[in-house]
Amino acid sequence: MNKTKRVHRSGKSLIRQMDKTCVPQDGIVVWHLGQAGVAVKTDEVICYFDPYLSDYVNTSGLAGLPGSWPRQFEPPLEPVQVANAGYVFITHDHLDHLDPVSVKGIDSASPDVRFICPAPAVSILRELGIAEKRIIPARAGVPLNEAGMDIMPIACKHEEYLVDENGDHAYLGYVVQSNGVTFYHAGDTILHRELIETLRTFSIDAAFMPINGGDFMRLDKGIVGNMGFREAADLAHLLQVDLVIPIHYDLFHFNADNPAYFVDYVYRNYPGQCFKMMVPGERMVYLAENDEE
Repeated sequence: MNKTKRVHRSGKSLIRQMDKTCVPQDGIVVWHLGQAGVAVKTDEVICYFDPYLSDYVNTSGLAGLPGSWPRQFEPPLEPVQVANAGYVFITHDHLDHLDPVSVKGIDSASPDVRFICPAPAVSILRELGIAEKRIIPARAGVPLNEAGMDIMPIACKHEEYLVDENGDHAYLGYVVQSNGVTFYHAGDTILHRELIETLRTFSIDAAFMPINGGDFMRLDKGIVGNMGFREAADLAHLLQVDLVIPIHYDLFHFNADNPAYFVDYVYRNYPGQCFKMMVPGERMVYLAENDEE
């Protein structure tokens, strides 16, 4: 299999496109990076969410036998190519979300980058050599403001809540308001009532949500579940999200789902729901509706 065929644009060409792309008023620009990874450019900064840009899960042996987690396509970027990162958002410490190779490579390539991560994961970044001044602990329900972004960390159940001795959640999503757009990166989470009620307090324009689901066989192997394609579509409908972008379904063949199921479910149940299936390395410009004009 020629893995590069799964990637639309990559390497230096992708970085140049990111750098040259102008962000319109009341808009953001998005690049899909595979798995849960996305890059979002606001009018002030480029942010990377859960960048997994290596093969560390597969080669390290920390998630099973070496070679048991092969990527289905090459990463669109090498970590050392990411010289334009202002912020890296990390949702939790699983290796395909907090990847040591990507974290250290981006830290080296982007001299001013800062890392926003769940408070329980701060020690991991320190151990990777990230300077204290570059680490911003995130706590569920405690707002942050960075580079014109109003950020609200949202507690997630990755099957269950995981809370440390300080009461800080290890699994987070992020609602970000910037340049007239409110977007939500769900990280890894199942759908549950508390999440719905928390997110209902926001008017979310665009949502990045996992659709790979979960089941007994995967959980029995230690692969923790997420919301599936039905739940992602249902949540978008309940929240009246303008645009849904599915994530976390494409990289590992045994922890994936066919995105056509999501498309069919939306078509049959919510035919007015906008969605976008993105190819890794693809760019999308999103403009929020301004009802006041």
